[in-house]
Amino acid sequence: MKNEIGENHMISPYLIIFLLYVSMVGVGVLTYQRRLMEHAGYNAWISVILSGISIHILLWMIYKILSSTNDCHDIVTINNRLFGNIMGNFINFAVVLYFVFGAFVKFKIYIEMVQVWIFPSMSFLPVSIVIVLLIYYTVSGGFRSVTGIAVWATVISFTSVIPQVLLSFPFLRPLNLLPLLNHSVTEILLSSKSMAFEYLGFETLLIFYPFIKTPEKSQKWAHIIMILVTLLYLIILIMAFMFFAEDQLRHSIWPTLNMIGIFEVPLLQRLEYFAVSIWFIKVLAGTSVYLWVVCRGMKTAFRIRPRISLMVSLISITALNYFIMDHRTIERVSDIYSTVGLYFIYGYIPFIFICVLIRKRWIKRLQSRKTVF
Repeated sequence: MKNEIGENHMISPYLIIFLLYVSMVGVGVLTYQRRLMEHAGYNAWISVILSGISIHILLWMIYKILSSTNDCHDIVTINNRLFGNIMGNFINFAVVLYFVFGAFVKFKIYIEMVQVWIFPSMSFLPVSIVIVLLIYYTVSGGFRSVTGIAVWATVISFTSVIPQVLLSFPFLRPLNLLPLLNHSVTEILLSSKSMAFEYLGFETLLIFYPFIKTPEKSQKWAHIIMILVTLLYLIILIMAFMFFAEDQLRHSIWPTLNMIGIFEVPLLQRLEYFAVSIWFIKVLAGTSVYLWVVCRGMKTAFRIRPRISLMVSLISITALNYFIMDHRTIERVSDIYSTVGLYFIYGYIPFIFICVLIRKRWIKRLQSRKTVF
């Protein structure tokens, strides 16, 4: 299938930085420290580095997969080419459902955060409707509209992180990090498995790759943002380790917000309220990227109009949001998504990579035989 995307719908290669950032970094950055230290304790910082390295390898695989042919530049057409229309579309539908699930998890965790920290007695429905309407408006505007929101979300997010890092310096205790390397390799690897959840989102590249002008030039930018995201996770994790004692961190559900909550600045009585409010545009951008990917996947695979896919997805997310309410259920749903995402990135992507390599060699062998005869 030829790429029929107009240049007016495409983006410059460097803009992939913003799309991948908002897709990966979500509300999980406010909670991941407790989950990460369950196995490796305060040596979990090693897990962040190991996970980051593995994601770089997977990102390299994605670029190899998507650049393998001249006429197949997204995972939907590649699945059809490798497995045929029936099996290929079955896999494509599963991939679309995976991204819908990811959008819901991002959406639900933020709604819970708003309820816990800002409006504990308020009904979640008004907040949900406002976010859903904004997502609909953003995704309906097309890929460039989604990219624009991603740019603003990234700039605001990074701008807000720097003051938080500076304000926390007087309260940090570096001796909390000792002793170093007192956990086994198995424990560190189990912690790395938990960390993989925080990197989920880079796989949206599998769908929006054709919308990048000269996409091969975007690879260096993709690896650059991956390095920056790994450093961000590493800095926030080490800050939390130096801020909290290990027993305190084990019982903290929102470590990053608890850390921000003690800061006092002029005009702002509760800084964590400000952080939750700022995170709104970040969640809006990340969810919009996921749902745009869903709409594009349904259009390419099943010729379904994007607006219909978007409305069905948003209605489904709102309905699920109504039935899943308590924190334990939300954690279970997040764990399920984390497990599915783990199989997707460490199972499905390498499998497709191997299939593409085998197909390329098989085609070369056939061509060489034709040349001989």
